[in-house]
Amino acid sequence: MWCLVNLPNGTTSGVQCDPKRISQECLEKVCADLGIICETDYFGLIPVRDGDSVADVDECTAKQWINLRNPLHLYTNDRTHPIVFSLRVKFWVPAHLILQCSVRTLFFMQARQELFDGHLRPASWANAAYLAALLLQADGYKYDPAKVPSAAETPIAAGSGSTTSSPDRRPAQGLRRPSKRKCSEIECKRGSVSSQSSGNTTPTGIQQDESVPAAGQVTGSQSMGDGPTNAPKNIYHRYGALRPAFEDADEDQSAEVVLKPGNFYQQIAQEHEKLSRIRMTPTSAQYWLLEEICSLVGYGEEIFEGVTMAEPAVVCKIGVSPHGLTIVKDDEKYSVPFTAVKAAKSVKRSFRLTYMNENHEETHVELKLPNHRTAASLYRAITEKHVFYSCETVRPIVTTQFIRDLKGTIVSMFNEDTELGKRYVFDIQRTCREVYDAARRTLHARGIEIAPSADEHKETPAAVLGRLEESLRARQDESGQLEKLLDERIREAITCPICADGEIDTTFLPCGHMTACRACAIQCDRCPLCRANIESTSKIFLPPLLQSRKEGAGSNAATRRSSEITPSIQTGAAKAAVTPLVQ
Repeated sequence: MWCLVNLPNGTTSGVQCDPKRISQECLEKVCADLGIICETDYFGLIPVRDGDSVADVDECTAKQWINLRNPLHLYTNDRTHPIVFSLRVKFWVPAHLILQCSVRTLFFMQARQELFDGHLRPASWANAAYLAALLLQADGYKYDPAKVPSAAETPIAAGSGSTTSSPDRRPAQGLRRPSKRKCSEIECKRGSVSSQSSGNTTPTGIQQDESVPAAGQVTGSQSMGDGPTNAPKNIYHRYGALRPAFEDADEDQSAEVVLKPGNFYQQIAQEHEKLSRIRMTPTSAQYWLLEEICSLVGYGEEIFEGVTMAEPAVVCKIGVSPHGLTIVKDDEKYSVPFTAVKAAKSVKRSFRLTYMNENHEETHVELKLPNHRTAASLYRAITEKHVFYSCETVRPIVTTQFIRDLKGTIVSMFNEDTELGKRYVFDIQRTCREVYDAARRTLHARGIEIAPSADEHKETPAAVLGRLEESLRARQDESGQLEKLLDERIREAITCPICADGEIDTTFLPCGHMTACRACAIQCDRCPLCRANIESTSKIFLPPLLQSRKEGAGSNAATRRSSEITPSIQTGAAKAAVTPLVQ
């Protein structure tokens, strides 16, 4: 059976797997084609059913991950058509824990798409400008002052005759969570993914723009879905679609509160110029982008929405992130760390969560979700994320938990050890620490170089930029001191050594020595240097460049002398003014 797997950049990879084998085989074959030897535990597969598209899969914040320990035939009844899956990052980890460049590239591609789609939100407009600059640098764009848009080139609404896309002028919609966005914005994003899927791809599966020289990265126009008729004016307008998350802003709040700054594109250009100054490579830009998004709203979070059992009209949302749970109910938000969760249970469409609140009191949350699959996904997400991020190892109670279908249940009455109809509930095999240790051992045993992380990226871009500016200031100070010393030496060289006041402007003949000013030369009978008789003298003129340097040195000396004399005069005047009062 053929399995088609959609990658984060819109390309498709096909593998042939036995339908009776577990789904892990399909994932391993796809990862092997992408050059991923280990660290496959970070990824998961999402089934794409008939009528669904990649945009529909990405739009859902509560993804229906398939269980990699169960056979492939459980997800289809038609053996003649291939099964379509989507490869996505299931467990998000910081960039310094990723050891393979191919894995880091897949992380970056999905993070890039989620930033443009709004699943990941910058913390502020300044943070949005910095992330946009990192995206520009990672996609291979070099800073060009000629492409920086002016304030007059800021895109306006599409209804006003602009040629830019409408997401730039949807501040109120763009600042909401994905579940609250209107259908028009969702359709716009679906179109962007469809256009991305039809774009040109490189053999490695990464899209490439003709304007980017050998960078091999996805371009901004493909990700934003801008066609030829509504293409932004330049790259800064394209990458300026990022919007920060204002959780306290109401949907009906005035647009002035959430509108982006007028110089937002100029801020992106400034950040881009800083990254270009430190000569940041695209690989380093990918690394620092992944490090920066670790603290953003929505990072690695899956949101499940349902209604409370006690009050069916009250909508409750549970967000499962790497750090714990977030419960939103009745405009109230509670943060529950994994250590405070006592129990979780899923029965058909209902879900029950028991945790300890801030007052160390046992609290219950009972929800009714849209279907039993969503309830099971919530139970599975809480358990697997808790084990992956917070535990040292995976306990047997998690790995051995399974359910049976009707046929398997009947057979198990006579043979408890039968594998018939057994479906595992969880597919997690290792924790975050175990994946990292196993990956290091595997790469070391095969003699494969580990992707540079801690050694190459030990300094943040801000620290590198500060060190560079400090070095430039030190060089400027040193150059200024050398310039000052050179001017002083020139001034000394052209000063008459006899009177130590005038300027050397006379040459003695016939010896030709130049060593005195006009006033001193008249009084000399013999040359002060060679003691030859002086028959006549001639006036000389310094070269223009030397003359300008001399005048500059003289003005600087005069300025220094005036600055040294003025305080003494002022001090004397002050003493004179104070003396009568003292007497």
